[in-house]
Amino acid sequence: MFKNYLKIAVRSLFRHKTYSLINILGLSGGICVSTLILMFVVHEHSFDRFHSRHSDIYRVLGKVKMGDNEFQMNSFAATFAPVLREGVPRVADYVRVLPSYRNTAMANPARKDEAILEKDILFADPSFFSVFSFPLEKGNAADALQKPFSMVISERAAEKYFGNTDVIGKALLYEGKHLVQISGVARNAPSNSSLDFDFVISSATYPKLSEANKQNWEAGAGIFNAYLLLDAGASKAKVERGINQLGSLKETAGELKPQYTLESLDDMHLGGAFTDSGNSKLIPIFAVAAIAVLMLALFNYMSLTTARATQRAREVGVRKVVGATRAGLGSQFYMESALVCALAFGLGLLMVFYLSQPFYTLLGLKIDTSFVISPFFLSFLAGLLAITALVAGSYPAFVLSGFAPLEVIKGRFTGNIGGVGVRRVFIVFQFAVSMALIVGSLIVREQLVFMQRKELGLNKDQVLSIPLGPSMAANYIPFRNAVRQQAGVLNATFANAGLFKGYNMFFIPNKITKKDISLAQMVVDEQFVKTLGLQWKISPPAGTQRSQALLNEQAVTELGFKGDPIGQQIREGMTLDGIVKNFDFSDVQHGGKAMMLSVATDTTNMLRMPGAARGVMYVRMDAQTDIAASVKKIGELFKKYDLETPFEYYFLDDAFNETFKNEMRLSGMFSVFTVLAIFIACMGLFGLITFTTETRTKEIGIRKILGASAAGIVGMLSREFVVLVLISGVIAMPAAWYFMSHWLEDFAYRISVPWWVHFLTITMMLLITLLTVGLKAVHAAMVNPAASLRND
Repeated sequence: MFKNYLKIAVRSLFRHKTYSLINILGLSGGICVSTLILMFVVHEHSFDRFHSRHSDIYRVLGKVKMGDNEFQMNSFAATFAPVLREGVPRVADYVRVLPSYRNTAMANPARKDEAILEKDILFADPSFFSVFSFPLEKGNAADALQKPFSMVISERAAEKYFGNTDVIGKALLYEGKHLVQISGVARNAPSNSSLDFDFVISSATYPKLSEANKQNWEAGAGIFNAYLLLDAGASKAKVERGINQLGSLKETAGELKPQYTLESLDDMHLGGAFTDSGNSKLIPIFAVAAIAVLMLALFNYMSLTTARATQRAREVGVRKVVGATRAGLGSQFYMESALVCALAFGLGLLMVFYLSQPFYTLLGLKIDTSFVISPFFLSFLAGLLAITALVAGSYPAFVLSGFAPLEVIKGRFTGNIGGVGVRRVFIVFQFAVSMALIVGSLIVREQLVFMQRKELGLNKDQVLSIPLGPSMAANYIPFRNAVRQQAGVLNATFANAGLFKGYNMFFIPNKITKKDISLAQMVVDEQFVKTLGLQWKISPPAGTQRSQALLNEQAVTELGFKGDPIGQQIREGMTLDGIVKNFDFSDVQHGGKAMMLSVATDTTNMLRMPGAARGVMYVRMDAQTDIAASVKKIGELFKKYDLETPFEYYFLDDAFNETFKNEMRLSGMFSVFTVLAIFIACMGLFGLITFTTETRTKEIGIRKILGASAAGIVGMLSREFVVLVLISGVIAMPAAWYFMSHWLEDFAYRISVPWWVHFLTITMMLLITLLTVGLKAVHAAMVNPAASLRND
């Protein structure tokens, strides 16, 4: 029986090549894009679950309250985690992790190559490879991180520096002066790991790298992330209570007195307190859009299949007369649907194979093949195929198997046999989704353009940003002066943090309410305001030689100064010297923040401090100069004054654009969805108009004999589809406006949904519909009526 069903399905597939091709292409396109997006969604939800004890691993967080302000901390003293291990029941083990927040120079001393700046560097305890499931390909995980100046590197790093993975006992040069010996080679961390690394250096190495590091370690500076491995089945709430009731923690917490909580490793990626979880907002949007696109393709298939019902009605009637049951016929049509879905699925997965990397690169996403070929995701694909075949075959099987045999054989059936009303619903759904996606795509793009063109209060164009490290501290002033003298350089300045990349925070009480106000702070030199193009509200007195304190307008307002604020005390030992107009220094999505600029007479001390952001030199370039040549010359100067660190730079406008990468990702995704939705809708339209012209060939011939013009026939064939487009617009426009208005509410600076977006969308869909329908309708209208009526 199965063999017979399959033979008939294959025969039907080849007998109707045009419709089969339309169905397979439409379904494969929908399957391809929906699989790519669902792959991303599943990938995001699978983060860190490859660890064998992932459900028992937690990161410690501390919540600190200062006045009405509350903030969280995730970095603690070196003694913090050992105290928890000894004093809190059900804590099986701990691991302290210190990520290297800045790029660090690594080099192979044997090859004497130029150092390479690396960012994926961790300092960690020996328990790192027992708490987390990162298998070692070479070396012993138990003692790989026991000794100072030992480290484990990834296979990727081993190939990069040595050309192979047989590197145990070899060494790399860290920051130009510390030889760190390789004690293990780890398998590359998968793309769904929150902890990505190429180098894991023993925590015992950290205090031996510099005197400042040693002081941080001994003084109890908050530098380490603390991960706890709890006993299997341990209560998170009880462990949290145990931590907060531990008296010995007072010594490590100082005056902050934080309230400690545990954050599950499973929740870190999408809901973590210190994680860029922008994807968490995109995942529901992507998931809904992926399902909608797949439904478009399925509805397209069902619409075309039922539209051709009249061509198969006599076949169904004959089969029923000779004894076929409705269940048997339904199975036959399910087999046909399953065959089409299997072919479409195969083609769709082939497209996924070739398009996945370009697609994810376009959207700035990272998914490696180890996840794609995992049993979990392969099971997911098998389930998706089964659901697709079931949904695609259900309605056609129900309609086609329900024909009354005698009525069909006698020819007493109408065009409504194929479910005209349902097909219209399918078409309206397709057009409505397509139009909603077009509106969404246009609004996201308009919001992006608005943010990119917003007046920031500073000039970000032609500004070269050069990260600086401790090895530049002794030579920073001569380096800065040499850069200022270069042709094409207008000015150069210093800041201890990168604009649009982060800032320090501190609290100052309001002058009236005495409530603590949070201020962002940057330490800068005297040329910062001029170089970055900030505008003065009140400039400091000329000739001031001491360090100065500047506030932006928002900070002055929030601190509640009475009268003239200039000269008043900001806090003990600090007076206000000047006020700059508000400027955006973080991101434009969340609006402006109160800022204090500490203008230091000597900024080189900032370069000697340990931490993520030691300093950035901003170089204002002349727009008329050869930027590439100037950057090359500055790079040569950098190497002259800093022999240890590779020259690294970026442009400030690129850093600004990076702040709304999630919005750019959403825009790209909307564009992909929109193009595919329109493609599927057009495929369905073409199939339906082809079928319509075939079934109305004789009617068209009679109309032409009776004097109908070609234009009149085209209008007759197009009218129904135009009406359906307009109905779709009535449904799609309010829904799109509602959802996109809610999306825009997340932005402090946002556009209003423009009226022309709706007008343009409906006009665009009408033109696409008329073009798709018109091509086939014109061809039908030009056929000689004698040819269409010859058989009658």
